[in-house]
Parts: sequence; structure tokens; C-alpha cells
Amino acid sequence: MSADRLFRSLPPARAALLAVLVLLLWSVVGTSWFLRTYLGPVTPDQVLFHLQNGGLDYADPRMLWRACRCLMAVLALTGASLWLLRRMRRWHGRALLAVLGMGAVVSVQATVSDPCEPEPDGGDYLARHYVDPRDVGAQPPAAKPDVLVVFVESLDEAYTRPRAPGAALLPQLTRLQDEFQTLGELHNLSGASWTVGGMFSALCGVPLQPVGLMSHNSLEYSRRFFQGGQCLTDLMASAGWDISFYGGASLKFAGKGRFLQDHQVARRFGAEEWRRRGVAVPSEGWGLLDSELLAQAWADMQRPRQGDAPRMSLLLTVDTHGPNGAHDVSCLPGDDVDEDDEPADIMREALRCTDHVVAQLVQRFLAQRDGRPKVVWVQGDHLNPEPLLDAELQPQPRGRTVFHALVRVDAKGHPLPVDDQQRNFTHVDILPTLAEAIGWRWQREPHRLGLGVSLLAQPASATLAEQDGMATLNARLSCRSPLFQRLWMGVS
Repeated sequence: MSADRLFRSLPPARAALLAVLVLLLWSVVGTSWFLRTYLGPVTPDQVLFHLQNGGLDYADPRMLWRACRCLMAVLALTGASLWLLRRMRRWHGRALLAVLGMGAVVSVQATVSDPCEPEPDGGDYLARHYVDPRDVGAQPPAAKPDVLVVFVESLDEAYTRPRAPGAALLPQLTRLQDEFQTLGELHNLSGASWTVGGMFSALCGVPLQPVGLMSHNSLEYSRRFFQGGQCLTDLMASAGWDISFYGGASLKFAGKGRFLQDHQVARRFGAEEWRRRGVAVPSEGWGLLDSELLAQAWADMQRPRQGDAPRMSLLLTVDTHGPNGAHDVSCLPGDDVDEDDEPADIMREALRCTDHVVAQLVQRFLAQRDGRPKVVWVQGDHLNPEPLLDAELQPQPRGRTVFHALVRVDAKGHPLPVDDQQRNFTHVDILPTLAEAIGWRWQREPHRLGLGVSLLAQPASATLAEQDGMATLNARLSCRSPLFQRLWMGVS
């Protein structure tokens, strides 16, 4: 009877292969579960980009510990499955393997979705619409403003609309948004659905794609970051702006530091840089939390200027990072902070903290009376894949969108007129919009840069989201683009 056992009847080499197969299947199930639980549904681009650019050892240690626990569970389930296979009849064992295989397939399908749908003629959608900033002859303004751009981690527009009016999650940013200018609905493209992707798409006008991962040139690709493309920071640096980046997380995570360095952000601060300055960075979490991060950023922004150079300051917060935000005990004095709070309580606290310190930074920046015009742009870097407080927010019949607000003031501190409008746009439209808000002008392809259209243009031009619809736009831009790969490598 024992000869009828599937595992025992196999030669040693095949039994070893079977053990590897079982481990692989459970690894697929475990990895998919981990991604779905802690990051929400993901795209192949998101997974491949992080594999290519690395830096996972600089992620939140709590997430790494969760990953270790998931790995231990995978090993335990593999051991249990092999124990069962040694005792099962042949057809029972095959049925167990079939169930494991189907479970792996279902788990991947529930976790990873690829929206790519090529154009009917097989053409390169990105190349068809891309306007290279290097080719338009952009001219900077005569009066160069100081610029503040804040990317707030995973900030949904819906956080400004709680179901209960008295349960405001972002009271100060909601008020600032009412005072400033919003431009309609900022939709999240697939290639802008993670932090570096959201920042890159907004500053460079194209969604981020992984390139060269499976090719013999993969190492060469990974050492470059859009080398042949030009981003807003390149334009600004070439015209004399002094550009700084302030982030709480490590610059080594997911290629962020290389992106900033390759696109002329001269001064870059992440977790390691803050430690070298003597700032106490928490050992757990993603890095320096928002209360201290924005205090340090503001202090650095008060440094003496080099000559009369205008400044551009980029910030990226961390407190509201998924899956449930972070305790920031020094943020709101008097708050009842309990380390054992439920995840929803922690996220509410994180939102209140980030709301307070970001609004305070913006107000301080605008309150400077130094005779310089100023431009402020605040936005979520991307949507949180799994909105923890979704049940507390008003329904969004047309889908979730990203928080954003724009304000421009003249040299005397007077806000410039705003044109209230309701547009449908994506991260790629931010590049030309911010360029025009800062005062850049260009004659060739007016109001267009990258794949975007300036939302300040009069008369208005249709964005790609308005022209083709979000479903088609996302499907086309999720496909591999030969032009993007040439721009990445700096090949004309």
C-alpha cells in the first residue's frame, strides 16, 4: 500500500523537485497574500520597479518583520504539505497539488492586475503624444518665484469629505484647499501608483515604467534614471533655481535618491542625511516623522541664500504611509497617544498630524515678506491602495482621486486670481501646469509638456484623460514604450 503514496513512490531527484514545487506554490500564495494585505492590489510595473531598484532593506522594519513572519508561515505550510503528501495516496496527493496550483493562480489574479491594452495598430501611444521639454525653447519668468512642492504620502481627496461633518480628518488642509485653487479631479495612473512613480510622473510628465529588468543590460538600466528625459527640476536648475528635497524615508529606497540626483536636485535629505546632522530618526517606521521632518525642512529653508538665487523646495511626508500610518508623539501635544490603538485610530492620528504640520509649513512659506513671488503645490503622491477609513468617508461615485491644491502669490504677498474649473487630469498634467504657474512660457507646442496639458491654459485644451477617457489612457500607458526606454538610457 505504501508504494501507492505519491511522494514515496518517486525517485529521490523527483521527490526533491516535488518539494521545490510545493515550496514555490506556497511562496506564490504567501507573497500575494502579503502584498494584498499590506499594500493592496498592485501592478506588474510596481512590483518590477521595486525589484529592479531595490532598497527594501531601507523600508519600514515593521513591514520587513511582517514579511519574515509570512516567510516562516510559508515554510511551515510547505513542511505540512510535504508531510501530508508522504501519507496520501497518489490521486489524493495529485488533488492536493492541483488545489495548491489553483490557489496560487487565484491569489496572483486577486493581487496583480496588468491594465495594458496595446493600441490597435501596435503603435507607441507615449511617443504619439510626448512633447519633449528639451525641444520647446521654454523661457523662465523675469521675476523668479520661490516654489514649494509638498507630496503628502497616500493622500486621497476623499479625506476632505468625511461622512460626519464634525469628524474632520484634514481640517486645515481642507480649509487651505478652499482658499487656494483646485483644478478638478486628479486621477491616479497605473505608473503613478507608488511613491517614486507618483513623484516622477508629476515632475517629468510621463508614468514610470520598469526598463531592462529581464535583459542582458539590466544592470546598466538600473544605474540610470530617465537619463535622456527632462523634468521640471532640470528646467528649474538650468535657470538658476537652488533645489532641495526633504524626505523622512531613506533616499536609497526604490531609486528615489538616484532620480533626484540625476535630475539636478542638488541638496537631498533622507533618513541617513538627517542622522548625520544629529537628528534622532526613529528606528521603526519609514524614517523621520512629519512633525520633526517639516521642522527640520523649515529650519534649512531659512539658511542664507547664495546670491539672489530663487529656491525650489520639494518635500515628501511619511506619517500617513500604509497600512495604517504612524504614531507621531511630538506632533500634536495633548493628544491621547496610545501605542495599542487600533489601526483606524492610528491613521486618524497620522492624518491630523500631517494636516497640522503641512498647513503650518505652507502658511509660514507664504507669510514671508521678502519681495519674492511664491508658488505652492500640495498633492498626494498617489492613492492609498487600501483606504483604511473608507467607511467613514462620503461615497465617491466617479472613483477615488488624489488631493491637490495650488496657490500663487505676487511679490507683495497678494494671491493671484484663480479660475475655478473642474477638469479631469492625471499626474502627467502637473508638469506643464506647474511650469506655467511658476511663469515658464514656450511657443512650440504651447501649454504642453511631456504627456500633459497645462490646466492654466486659456482657452483650455483637453487632457489625455478628457480626450481618451481614463480607462483607455491607463491601458495605453501601461504598455511598454520603446520611446520611454530610449529616454531612460539617453539614446536619441
